[in-house]
Amino acid sequence: MNLIEVLLAGRSEKIFTSAHDLSQGGLAMTITEMVLRHMVGATISLNDVANDLLSETPGRVVIAVDPSKTSALLELCAKYKTPVSKLGTTGGNTLVINETTISLQELKTAHTSTFPRLFG
Repeated sequence: MNLIEVLLAGRSEKIFTSAHDLSQGGLAMTITEMVLRHMVGATISLNDVANDLLSETPGRVVIAVDPSKTSALLELCAKYKTPVSKLGTTGGNTLVINETTISLQELKTAHTSTFPRLFG
């Protein structure tokens, strides 16, 4: 699989700082877990918010890349004929998806306490 080759080469060449698959919970869960793991915010732009956030598409990965490594990632994806698109940028202490903003602290609280609060 070409995606596996991109991930292996990207890791060994230190092209990306983080990677997460979309198989469980879709983009919504992936972005949530990534920003909370590192406590670094993100600004994301999506065309079809509901579909883009909730689709649990196997074979897709979100990769965080230092801006100085963007061209290296694009070259690597071209080499392995793997589609790539930019979702946004990282930084700050909020998660912004299109026009919706939530602080990382509020997101963390919702992420960790909602099920225990609802189901005991």
